[in-house]
Amino acid sequence: MDTDRTAPASAGAKPIPERIREAREARGFSGEAFADAIGVTRQAVAQFETGQASPSGETMSKIIAETGQPISFFTCTPPRAGEPRAPFFRSLKRMEQHHRRRIVRRMQWAGDIGTLLERFIDLPTVNFPSFEFEAERGDNDDIECAAERLRDHWGLGRGPIRNLAANMEANGILLVREPVRCQDMDAVSCWIGGRPIVLLSEEVTGGPRDLFNLAHELAHLILHPDVEVSSSNLDMIEKQANRFASAFLLPRETFSREVLGSSIAYFKTLKARWGVSIASMAYRSRDLGILSENQFSYLFRQMNSQRIRKVEPLDDAFPVNRPTVLAEGLRMLVEHGVYTRAQIEASLGLNLRDVEGIAGLTEGYLDQRVVPIRLRSSFPPASMG
Repeated sequence: MDTDRTAPASAGAKPIPERIREAREARGFSGEAFADAIGVTRQAVAQFETGQASPSGETMSKIIAETGQPISFFTCTPPRAGEPRAPFFRSLKRMEQHHRRRIVRRMQWAGDIGTLLERFIDLPTVNFPSFEFEAERGDNDDIECAAERLRDHWGLGRGPIRNLAANMEANGILLVREPVRCQDMDAVSCWIGGRPIVLLSEEVTGGPRDLFNLAHELAHLILHPDVEVSSSNLDMIEKQANRFASAFLLPRETFSREVLGSSIAYFKTLKARWGVSIASMAYRSRDLGILSENQFSYLFRQMNSQRIRKVEPLDDAFPVNRPTVLAEGLRMLVEHGVYTRAQIEASLGLNLRDVEGIAGLTEGYLDQRVVPIRLRSSFPPASMG
């Protein structure tokens, strides 16, 4: 195998070592799998990524082919607001490390797109209420109060939230939705610089589940901005995030007054109003003392007997949340002549398919080979055969 250890030094530019690693991780390659793909040893990959050695031209061509990134990706780093801080993965034990690294890189690229847009566009400012929450000491009442305070700060009242994604984007959170190809991940969030980012799995197709995922990640951004996730505190912060999501989506004062029955039929009626899953409403009702343990257990036994535990009635009645800010921002740059497609590619250094996927643009929108055509303002008279 080609280790590139004895490759002669090039008189031209050399790839940035950190960008080789970034490109590898963004495609989900482990170091060993990447070495096999490009025909070198694992040690050689480590040397490329630490700057101890540079790949030969032949190996660099393979790196470009396997990662799908243009040459410019490896020779420059776009302006960045910072590195992803404390991403919240719910499945540290089940989710393989190379999947986590791949998704964090995608979020970093979303941050890069946001940084580019902020040069020309006033993106919504981050608008969170100021309050202190200590994860090690905070109790359920603290979490309930935090959820109510955020609703008040955003002017959401105490009723159902119809479009949480739009509210989050309007208050400065960047959202991304794309396939994650990992069954153990519905959503993940982090801070990059002063900007919160949430990535949602395209594989989640039910609106109620998607809504809870958004509220859960919002909880992490609000309650745990400086918490480092570890196996020792994961269960605690996940329970806190679930409690916040329930309290935010189903405010105790309003929701408690509306739980007038404990049957599946009545909970379907509640679901039609609140857009939250029957299971989530059952847990909320138990936590608030509306349902007894026996009623709670019986409700789930009914769901199991009717085989609606995993796929509930009305799941398809609510669409998943669709991000808009990144896509609209890039369209504004292009369609107002502020920045060309070529300039976007040069500034980000990314494969344009990746930019389209992260931003939620139609595939091919940034393709520079598209030839613009338009109708004439006037037409010659049609000839009569």
